[in-house]
Amino acid sequence: MIGVDKVSVRFGHTLALKNVTLHIAPGTIHALAGENGSGKSTLLKVLGGVVLPTEGTVIMDGKPIVLKSVREAIERGIGLVFQELSLFPHLSGFANIGIGKEPHRGGFINNRELQRSIEEVIQRVDFPQVDLTRPVGSLSIAEQQMVEILKCLFRSPSVILFDEPTASLTRRESSALIRTMKQLRDTGYTIAFVSHHLDEVFELADWVSVLRDGELVLSSAVSNTDQDQLLQAMLGKPLTDFYPSRHGAPSSHVGLRLKRVAAERLEPVDLDVYEGEVLGIAGTVGSGANILADVMAGWKLALRGTISVGEREVRMHGPADALRAGIGYVPEDRRDEALFPGLSVSTNGTLPLVSKSKSPLVRRGGILRKLEEQRSAGELVKQLRVRPLSTTTAVDNLSGGNQQKVVMGRWLLRDVPCLILNNPTKGIDVGAKHDVYEHVMALADSGHTIVFVSTYNAELLGVADRIAVMFKGKLLGPFMRAELDEERLLRLTMTGSTDSVGDPLSFEGGHYGT
Repeated sequence: MIGVDKVSVRFGHTLALKNVTLHIAPGTIHALAGENGSGKSTLLKVLGGVVLPTEGTVIMDGKPIVLKSVREAIERGIGLVFQELSLFPHLSGFANIGIGKEPHRGGFINNRELQRSIEEVIQRVDFPQVDLTRPVGSLSIAEQQMVEILKCLFRSPSVILFDEPTASLTRRESSALIRTMKQLRDTGYTIAFVSHHLDEVFELADWVSVLRDGELVLSSAVSNTDQDQLLQAMLGKPLTDFYPSRHGAPSSHVGLRLKRVAAERLEPVDLDVYEGEVLGIAGTVGSGANILADVMAGWKLALRGTISVGEREVRMHGPADALRAGIGYVPEDRRDEALFPGLSVSTNGTLPLVSKSKSPLVRRGGILRKLEEQRSAGELVKQLRVRPLSTTTAVDNLSGGNQQKVVMGRWLLRDVPCLILNNPTKGIDVGAKHDVYEHVMALADSGHTIVFVSTYNAELLGVADRIAVMFKGKLLGPFMRAELDEERLLRLTMTGSTDSVGDPLSFEGGHYGT
């Protein structure tokens, strides 16, 4: 048995774990679930000797132990398989597995004995075939992960800790890894793993524990719970509130208009989006939905056609023109396209406000008002529930969901009338998704014009007033949300056929109509 007793972990002013007591039964698979920033990975790192508890103790076989390093954890029979693989790409699989544990003969490494010992481990757990004679750098990510697991097993652990083991794998590779983890359990190993995918939890785990804001809020046999219970525990609120309700309705005034806008791989688009409306744009990868979003935001130039904000036509030569016209953009790849790593939450969150003409954050002469910047960033952090609450934290130290809140928050500060969201919930956890939906609804209720591009049909049906579909570069619709369900929307995105829905609808005179 391994576990923790009354463990708390503090990073500066942030309490990552709060008085957590958890025991993992031997020979079982125990899942740790929760939002990004909930503390689940920190708990795993405490068990693996990566993080030393501020308070409380680690328990193993009923006795308190102190793990000051990963090496100490390994010596006590605790193996770790984290997302960041610790392999040497130029060395073979056999060499990577045996590093530090190589048998010697006559002062030299006995490679034949090393290979024989590793093959014994493989046979013992019926491991998938991986060519361990090849340099690890030439293997697939899934194969490299198998090498990492073998490296762990070669050190004879009784406990194996996995941090989001399927995060970088394809569906087929994930299925193979899940089979391997089950085989390890059936051979007698104790396994704990972190996952964002609830389907994996129910397929793989015997027991599941949910953390929220650093606290253990649910621990149950998987057979005694269901997805709704887990989601409610993660969110801390009823699931009926997952997609927030609208308190307002779109106006009859056009907020954003596209007339015959065309670009490379984008057929001419005519589209009106109304003030106070959330217009969803669905489409599979490669459908042209991303191109349309980039064109509306000035990130990709249209070959012809016009874009207008309100009554004013925008001369669109780039993102700066879009911003001056009142169009904000949350791109799909926040890390590479929206954030400045190494800079603080404050700097990242206030950039559009700093660049604004007559910005309240800039004195004459271009001197930044640091106190005003901190105050504005503090409002952003509080309003969007960014964790941790510090504005001085480097933005790359935040979870994906909290990074996305910073990207969205900058447009709240700038108060642009139009906001283009390109897959804003991609790669963030369920709680952060709920927060994004709340902010989108609040912006629409206050009269902002929202375009919400997503490959997730369910969320468009949950948040959009109307939904258009991109299919092979052509815009279909928009259609009223009431005209669509998941099956119809899926058929539209996959076939481009509008046979199952009515005519495209527009919004006129304060109500939706033809």
